[in-house]
Amino acid sequence: MSDKTILQQIEEGYQGVGRKDSHYISAKEGRIISRTNSRIISRLEKNKKRKADESEYTTEMRDPNNIVEFDNLHTYFFTDSGVVKSVDGVSFEIPQGSVVGVVGESGCGKSVTSLSLMQLVQAPQGQIVEGSIRFQTSDFVYGEDGKPIPIYEYAKDENGNTLTDEKGEPVVLTRPVTDKKGNVKKDKNGEPVMEKVQAVDENGFPAFEREPKTYDVAKMPTSQMRKIRGKEIAMIFQEPMTSLNPVFTVGNQMDEVVLLHVPGATRESAKARSIEMLRLVGIAEGEMVYKKYPHELSGGMRQRVMIAMALSCNPRLIIADEPTTALDVTIQAQILELLKNVKEKIHGSIMLITHDLGVIAGMADYVVVMYAGRIVEKGTVEDIFYRPMHPYTVGLQKSKPVVNQKTDWLYSIPGQVPNPIDMPDYCYFKDRCQSCIDACNGDYPPLVQVSDTHFVACYRALSEQKEGKDE
Repeated sequence: MSDKTILQQIEEGYQGVGRKDSHYISAKEGRIISRTNSRIISRLEKNKKRKADESEYTTEMRDPNNIVEFDNLHTYFFTDSGVVKSVDGVSFEIPQGSVVGVVGESGCGKSVTSLSLMQLVQAPQGQIVEGSIRFQTSDFVYGEDGKPIPIYEYAKDENGNTLTDEKGEPVVLTRPVTDKKGNVKKDKNGEPVMEKVQAVDENGFPAFEREPKTYDVAKMPTSQMRKIRGKEIAMIFQEPMTSLNPVFTVGNQMDEVVLLHVPGATRESAKARSIEMLRLVGIAEGEMVYKKYPHELSGGMRQRVMIAMALSCNPRLIIADEPTTALDVTIQAQILELLKNVKEKIHGSIMLITHDLGVIAGMADYVVVMYAGRIVEKGTVEDIFYRPMHPYTVGLQKSKPVVNQKTDWLYSIPGQVPNPIDMPDYCYFKDRCQSCIDACNGDYPPLVQVSDTHFVACYRALSEQKEGKDE
């Protein structure tokens, strides 16, 4: 197997394919594309299905205050016409306990970035080809039998002090084992069969020993990713009607999440947790909704069910991909307020993907602006809304309706996004930008830090900032 990186193989494999003055692909070029795609996809798919030692995909966070760190992420789609660079070198962080908003036009790579974090990019055409996605979490501690090590309750005296045995070890609390009818089981000697009492966590599930872990999701095998997908990272998809299975009841689908990810969970405990989550998201008649099918619920109710399902295992990160797109304005406000309240209750973080800058202004702590698969600007919500520096960010804000201001036409950014298969070497926004300078004719501008929290990829913005400092 070649030691060259995937990006090097792509560049070499597609040499001689496509011409700037041509709008079609010849039969010969089509064969080159097909062979190159087949070779690269085969290597990437084999890597995802490998049996890997945990040391191959464990890592450390650059900043322990972050829960996710995207580092030079490249996610491509290998098509018959060439490679679509949907995410092309994206780097940003999601701090613990914060809301990070990702904004941009349709097709800019917002959803593909989130799907890369979940390892849900449509394979085999869609693949993470380079970069890292570091995710900070905790995992069960496994014993020699390969099972999670349980935490037991200890016997206490009348004053609440833990009892110890002759060796000074704490005494584990025990109780008689009962059958389904509630009768105590007995051994051959007629003595009751005793079992250790396992402690429960704050959700009422059996407690197990855990240890902090940091995984590189981009390098994790698919089999290992299933352990944290849906449990530590949960996703609220754009359209709840197509995300929920129409042939299963809401209860069946919610219970499945708990039964898959919580060791020791029973159908009774899973049902209780599901109904509790339905009530948490503001559904008054949780028991009734639990028994219904998705088509029997309204759009707002289905969206609440999706949120309840995502919260079932108390995830550390919630990815909300256009959570209010299919809802009317009144329900939108309720859902957004619900997300705020839920984030505080589970002490988690939210990655919020939306086109609505009003939602970002009211919800986000940090904002990432994407265009054509790259980040053009990022910073705090104050940086982006009060001190925008990239012309694309300014254009997005100008296209938003303003209260108490009458306009005949809303502003729209002129031009079109470049062909994603044949991206230019210069700034992708140059052909649509009305503020170009001579430097814009050069290479793609780097993402430069202009303040402690503000980053921008624009030659004009950097030039204006430099002139301001000189004055």
